[in-house]
Amino acid sequence: MQKRRLIAVLAASLAAGAMLAGCSLLQNRAPVAAFVPVYNVDLEDPMVVVLDASVSTDPDGDEIVLFQWVFSDAITFPVEPLGSSTTVVTPQLRIRCPNEGQYTATLLVYDERDLPSLPIVGTIAVPHPLP
Repeated sequence: MQKRRLIAVLAASLAAGAMLAGCSLLQNRAPVAAFVPVYNVDLEDPMVVVLDASVSTDPDGDEIVLFQWVFSDAITFPVEPLGSSTTVVTPQLRIRCPNEGQYTATLLVYDERDLPSLPIVGTIAVPHPLP
């Protein structure tokens, strides 16, 4: 009985010490990337799409702080061309597809402890008919 109590006290002391030192005994789990394309956001330009990654989650409840996008050829950003990839700190990204058709976008998200998600690939079909 005394031995079990001593082991419990030692385990509690080690856990408390680790927490005070900034360590966590629980492993940080990767966030889960997800996004939905939002169509018809610019009634004068049906080729403009908002990619909304606010549906991404983290199983530990950590904040998602970076959104890394990689696009298929030809997608541009309305404000300025940034090439075929970008990393942003906001979950929504406005893009412009230059022609009718289907495009792919790949998303990785990073949690506040700098752990990346697995990449998720989604399809963007433009123009999208009005509802």
